[in-house]
Amino acid sequence: MKGFLPLRQDAEKRGKLIQAASEKHAPPDQACKLIKSFGEAEIKMIKYVEVHSAECGIPPSIADQLKSGHKNTETMEQKVCAVAQQAAEQQKKASGPSLSDVLGSAATVPDAASSKKHGTTFDTLSGNALER
Repeated sequence: MKGFLPLRQDAEKRGKLIQAASEKHAPPDQACKLIKSFGEAEIKMIKYVEVHSAECGIPPSIADQLKSGHKNTETMEQKVCAVAQQAAEQQKKASGPSLSDVLGSAATVPDAASSKKHGTTFDTLSGNALER
């Protein structure tokens, strides 16, 4: 049982993080990460129980309960992560095109060395007025 207690405490800690995020109305992407983390902790507990149930005297019903709880976690993860993905896609669409996309121009600045040398302040369309 010594190996199981730290796993259970870790899962409880991660579960409390989910509760705190829920109370604060955390964004879906943050909730998705927390639920995934909790699911990973549940999987560790399930694997430990499956491997050590005989030597630790853990009844088979405990493993069944853990697996049932993990199915609920997976369902919740799928729903929350789907909402997070939709929110990310909507945010990407809402940002819209950039000004250079709309104008069809390059987003780079022209190189000063390769550009033509322009005239002076006194240049007109027909040449420099002072040079005439």
